[in-house]
Amino acid sequence: MKRISWTILPIVILLTGTTAVCKIQKGALPDLVTKDISCMGGNLYITVENQGEGSLPEGWISLASLYLDGIVQEDILLNKPSSTSDGGISEPKGISNYLLSYDVSATVRVDFFLDYNDEIKESDEQNNQIESLYIGPCLLPDLRVRDIYLDEDSQVVAVIENVGPGNFPLKSWVENQEPECILRIINNEEEFCARSIFEFDPDKALENVEGIAVFPTGLTINEESTVTAIIDCSDMIKEQNKENNVKTVVLQSQKNL
Repeated sequence: MKRISWTILPIVILLTGTTAVCKIQKGALPDLVTKDISCMGGNLYITVENQGEGSLPEGWISLASLYLDGIVQEDILLNKPSSTSDGGISEPKGISNYLLSYDVSATVRVDFFLDYNDEIKESDEQNNQIESLYIGPCLLPDLRVRDIYLDEDSQVVAVIENVGPGNFPLKSWVENQEPECILRIINNEEEFCARSIFEFDPDKALENVEGIAVFPTGLTINEESTVTAIIDCSDMIKEQNKENNVKTVVLQSQKNL
């Protein structure tokens, strides 16, 4: 029996070693890093990226800690972003954005600590914080529906304007971002919804105060129609004025006149 045991032992060791090697090869780790902290209207807007090679584990929960002028704020659930791109931080190279409702009307010192409860094993644990970053004052933008009209092909065109006084951060223009809705066009019972600013303003015109975006919606009408345009239809953006986000007009195709 001893001879059999000694014969089997190297095989067991070999198999165990092979299994361990396989785990190492498959065990790519995530690496969370804060890419940016800036203003989004009057609030803070934080962008976090998983720059590692690994995904976050299924069912993950991780917290971030935010300090404003040295005073700790409410914990931030990193698995509850305001918007994402490329699958969010759950996936390698994914990005999650967090719009935080703090009134930054004056310059404030920001300290931000990712995964402070140490729930995520990362390839680099030393890049999870940004300290002594000064932000603000954050002025509010004001998007309004300026006009709705038909082009020569009877296509509905919406004109959106940022009447200020604040700018939008350029990082808001993410091509494959997935918020719920940013611009909705309703033509009788037909509806179009743009899910990112990039979709209807690829030239980033609305980043500046008094910037104007002219958007051909792809919707056409052949008879008299009631058309409504709603900007910030999911009420994501804190604005100077919410009363100018909706405009309704009655349009008549020139083809039938």
